[in-house]
Amino acid sequence: MTGGDSNPTAVFDVVRNSTRTDILRALASAYSDAPTDPWLEYSELREAVGVRDNGNFNYHLDQLGDLVVKEPAGYTLSRVGMEIVSAVSSGVFDSDWEWGPIDAPGDCLFCDDPVQLHYEDGILWLTCGTDEHDLGLSIPPSLLESHPEEDVIERIAFLQNQWGALTRRRICSECRGYVDGGIEFGDVEPEHYHYHGHCHRCGFQHGIPLGLFLISHPAVNAFYYDHGVDIRTTPFWTVDFSTPGSETVLSTDPLRLRVEITRDGETLSLTLNRDGSVVSTDRSPVPVEKP
Repeated sequence: MTGGDSNPTAVFDVVRNSTRTDILRALASAYSDAPTDPWLEYSELREAVGVRDNGNFNYHLDQLGDLVVKEPAGYTLSRVGMEIVSAVSSGVFDSDWEWGPIDAPGDCLFCDDPVQLHYEDGILWLTCGTDEHDLGLSIPPSLLESHPEEDVIERIAFLQNQWGALTRRRICSECRGYVDGGIEFGDVEPEHYHYHGHCHRCGFQHGIPLGLFLISHPAVNAFYYDHGVDIRTTPFWTVDFSTPGSETVLSTDPLRLRVEITRDGETLSLTLNRDGSVVSTDRSPVPVEKP
């Protein structure tokens, strides 16, 4: 099934007016206050928005079209309208918003210097101070601003690890379109093996360190769980197997890379092929060196 001749980008023209966004926010607040009865009568909605001129208010209300549902009970948001409110509320469109810097756990993946997190230009940056080592994380201002300070790092980690999980499943974390890609070497500084995925729907380019790409694999989750660690909420840059160059090249034609994870005397080995699929796993104790 396809979308026909619809023009989804037209919604940006519709909501660029502040009165229209105020109408959507008022309806969202009504839904938040009474999810089972989210309807606002015309007079209630106009009063909530604060527009005295009926003609002006009616014009902007009509312009919202399918973003708003009108029934005898009044007005409420459509599903698309709610998605628009959520996107605006996330802060991703506020290019001037800044946050941090704050100290982050772990060290730089490339030079072992301490790292910090700071949000600027629409990206949460993990940085040691060397531009070539900066990693851009897809985290919205809403998480940084509204979650308890003591939980922020864990929740950043969870969302980033979810990004790796989605990409490994060929799902774009930005638009949920299809991602096509594979293991590449180079094209980033410093050069290293990584997974590069291209979303065929929105065009987003997913550059994923191998450790982040693998962190959600069932074998990795089970391995860490058995050792008392919830890897889902562990910052990927703090685990050894995310360090670029820590993988072993078994062959180049066909490409086979081995990634090893060791904890408490036990090792999990995963072998990847060119498209990023895990073709084999092995879990075995680390040999004890004889004196």
